[in-house]
Amino acid sequence: MAASGIRPAADLSLFRAGNIISDAVFTDAGTMTADQIQAFLQSKGGTCQSGYTCLKDFRISSVDRPADRYCNGYSGVPNERASSILARVAQSCGINPQVLVVMLQKEQGLVTHTWPSQWRYDAALGQGCPDDAPCDPSFVGFFHQIYGAARQMKIYLEGRYFQWYAPGNTWSILYNPDRSCGSSPVYIENAATAALYYYTPYQPNRAALAAGYGEGDYCSAYGNRNFFNYFTDWFGSPQLPSSRLVKASDSDAIYLYASSQKYHIVSGTDLAAYMSRLGWYQTVSSGYLAAIPETTTATRFIRDARDGAMYLLETDGTKHHFPSAELVTGYGFSMAVYTSLPANLIDRFPTGADVGVYFKDDVSTAYYRWENGTRRHVTTLGAWNQLPAAGRGYVATIPQANVAGIPQGAAILPAGTLVKEASAPEVYISGTGSEIVHIPSWGIAQDAGITGLTLLNDGALAQNPRVPGGFAPFVVCNDATFAVDGEGLTRILNPTAGAPTAQLPDSLCATLPRTGRTNSYALFAKSPQADPVYLISGAQLRHVRSQQRLQDVNAGRPLAFLSWTPETRGYFAVGAPLLADGSFVSFGGPEIYVVQGGVIRHVQSTATLLQLASPGWPSIEALPSGWRGSYAEGPPIP
Repeated sequence: MAASGIRPAADLSLFRAGNIISDAVFTDAGTMTADQIQAFLQSKGGTCQSGYTCLKDFRISSVDRPADRYCNGYSGVPNERASSILARVAQSCGINPQVLVVMLQKEQGLVTHTWPSQWRYDAALGQGCPDDAPCDPSFVGFFHQIYGAARQMKIYLEGRYFQWYAPGNTWSILYNPDRSCGSSPVYIENAATAALYYYTPYQPNRAALAAGYGEGDYCSAYGNRNFFNYFTDWFGSPQLPSSRLVKASDSDAIYLYASSQKYHIVSGTDLAAYMSRLGWYQTVSSGYLAAIPETTTATRFIRDARDGAMYLLETDGTKHHFPSAELVTGYGFSMAVYTSLPANLIDRFPTGADVGVYFKDDVSTAYYRWENGTRRHVTTLGAWNQLPAAGRGYVATIPQANVAGIPQGAAILPAGTLVKEASAPEVYISGTGSEIVHIPSWGIAQDAGITGLTLLNDGALAQNPRVPGGFAPFVVCNDATFAVDGEGLTRILNPTAGAPTAQLPDSLCATLPRTGRTNSYALFAKSPQADPVYLISGAQLRHVRSQQRLQDVNAGRPLAFLSWTPETRGYFAVGAPLLADGSFVSFGGPEIYVVQGGVIRHVQSTATLLQLASPGWPSIEALPSGWRGSYAEGPPIP
């Protein structure tokens, strides 16, 4: 039918008989919601004449339809709006609702009609209503027309039963039902165009195309011409999806086109996210792009106008809900600065897990944990694997500038290992928390059972709190004392007062290996390879010079030695040795002493000295004068 009262706007020189509408546009079921369709019908419908119901106000009770291979079925609703039926049928059958709206106009003029009679609704889309016969009774009525036509379009698209306009072939297509008007060959490029010809099997002749929306000549047919006209004027190009990526031929700037507006995309990561669902960008003329109003930039931080929910788009095409405003601002976004997208575009992105506390920037592989307003760098894969599994399934990707703006917190380190920054000499032990403890030598690290080393970037440890005083041969964990012992910590039941001791937090204690041994007697230490043996006495080590003295000090109990490297022994001052009985010593003066029963006794004469040393010559060890007080002194020997 020819339309009246419509100002021609579509450029019919762009009409291609073999590709009237692309398959992508024809099957884009999410272009309009029911509310958007309702608003559109109200904008196009005039004042309805008295006694008539126009499409914008039309309601009818829909009915149930079973699901099949073409549509997902339908649940009937009493007194349902036409706009709701159009939206729900489009979703059920996978047909663009804009296609259905245009067909209502080109078949019966229902979108703009102000005095539509009942028969126009009964045959709204001409489904089952051939030009030369009455309508099929099973298709009479507005709901049956919409559902039946949408389902029929899917049958046409399938091409299983309809093949005489099959795409990829050239067909002779009539200009008019009057065959005397002739035909011309048309190469059908796609299934959507074939479906339109199955539905209306005529192409516009030259006169029809020249007339715009008006009358051509006797041989003109207008159905497919008007479909192109209305679709182009109302919804844009039938070749380009309603939401798409475009750029001008003379510029590198890429835009998102949606809801008759363009959004500038400035980030490569943002572009990748939109391309994941909208495909590659299309090049258009600069004039076409300039005519589209520009709104905000298109970022990956988006808002759903339906409920105000905030989402983050990822480059895999998923969207992720921000569960709180605190997390939005914590990640460097503003609740007032977002990209507001139409619902049909947001719905193209499937919903993934909520945005959680783990994130990364869009240019590196570093992972972070958001905690107390800071970003905690997860330094290694080992550190990542040690974190609780809950929440690690999704890591949000946010702009690098946002990450840089979040204050740096303590690094998350692999637990129970040595860590150091690449250019710094200091080495630390890390635990399950943020605290670290300085360890001054590799030897004591070995004695503590910590041997792995992780090198970190300079500055990585800047925010990690240090345990005061650093590590020591003895450590206190929850009021229990332990000593390093070659391969871990050994429990000490009778700690020696004054020994170098570190008070460690639970986060470090939990990761230090245990030997499983307990020492409740005198504390001795020796090299893991061989003697000497030392008695640990406060902050001193006293060399035990004989097996006899060792047994005496230990009171005959089972012997146990802490295995210490020279670096661990270096924590202690060297004290007076425990001398073997029969030894002769002096303390910086002429007096000579002999050790008997663990005490020193002054030998008052040379004769006695020679007698005590017989049959050999006495060997006298000179000890520092300050050590004399370390020994118990017995009565002199005349």
